[in-house]
Amino acid sequence: MSLKKTPVLCSSIPTFEVFMSAWEKLAKGNQRLEKFIQPGLDWAYKYYDRMDCTRAYVITMCKCFCLPALDN
Repeated sequence: MSLKKTPVLCSSIPTFEVFMSAWEKLAKGNQRLEKFIQPGLDWAYKYYDRMDCTRAYVITMCKCFCLPALDN
C-alpha cells in the first residue's frame, strides 16, 4: 500500500479505527441495527488484532514520520 514514494499505509490504520468507532456508535444508537452491525464489527476487531501483531505498520510509520531523509 504505497504511492510512488510515499507509503499510504500510515493513514490506513487511523482510518480503520475511525470506521470502527463510527460503527460502534451506530450500533449503540440504533438497537434494531445492532444485530446487523455487530458481525461486521467482530470481523473488524479480528482483522485489527491481526494488524496489531505485525511489524509492517511500525516500519511504515517510521518511514513516514521518523525518517523523512530516507524518502530521497
